[in-house]
Amino acid sequence: MNNWTWDRLRVFDAVARTGSVVAAARSLRMTGPAVSQHLRRLEAEVGAVLVERAGRGLRLTGAGHVLAGHARTVARVVEHAERELAGRTGELHGTVRVGAVSSVIRGFLLPRVREFTENHPRVRVSLCDGETVDHLRALHEDALDVVLAESWHDLPSTLARGADITRLLTERARLVLPDGHRLAHRPTVPFSELTGEIWTSCPPGSDAHAALAQLVRRAGAELRVGFPVADHSTQLEVVANGLAVACVPELSLAAAPPGVRVVDTDPVPLRSIELVTQSEVLPLAVNEFVATLTGV
Repeated sequence: MNNWTWDRLRVFDAVARTGSVVAAARSLRMTGPAVSQHLRRLEAEVGAVLVERAGRGLRLTGAGHVLAGHARTVARVVEHAERELAGRTGELHGTVRVGAVSSVIRGFLLPRVREFTENHPRVRVSLCDGETVDHLRALHEDALDVVLAESWHDLPSTLARGADITRLLTERARLVLPDGHRLAHRPTVPFSELTGEIWTSCPPGSDAHAALAQLVRRAGAELRVGFPVADHSTQLEVVANGLAVACVPELSLAAAPPGVRVVDTDPVPLRSIELVTQSEVLPLAVNEFVATLTGV
């Protein structure tokens, strides 16, 4: 027992929480072989097998479950110590890892990141663009600290249970039509009148695509996506060229190019942006970043 080190317990805690060597290595910024080596040494020191193969991942043995609880306790004690020491220096440092969809990065996040880094120059904020479902998985695996998740009101929530969730904003998505479209003169267009239209939308598998498909289906049609594009700015350009119609959240409409008309729909699609963190005491830099986003 005297040979146990914080590093080995920290690695084991990450493996126990994420269920794989690869995910633990990603969250700790280590290589997979280094994580495996720490595990082998820890098992040799405790004299027991702690993990066993389970498909592509790992599961804890009985001894592993016992040690995992203690490893989590030790991890939290060290995290508390690091926060108190950081507070005594009077200046934050470290890295805050943030995941968000591109429209939220562009329309909401960047000015707040600038404000935060101006106030805390020794803290680095890293931004990861992508889909909410992937970001939530990375948060669970401790590869991200904060997720700005999009949540469409017409879909069941995909947000992680056991996480801390704060709603930052709710916005409409609006219909974007080419200038010469037959419905461009209308202030409001029911989805039932969009039967047969070619759409540009986020690709299948994304929450945005699923929410739009559900609205169109309720109107008695199937969503026909001719231009699957993840980025709203590119969707707007597709519409401006007369190739399709789109349904775009308001955060992205400031960049609408000439040649498009923006109108309301019936019903109105709503998207909320939720701030998601792990339900535990956060590192001081992450806590301050969350306060910047929430205005607390």
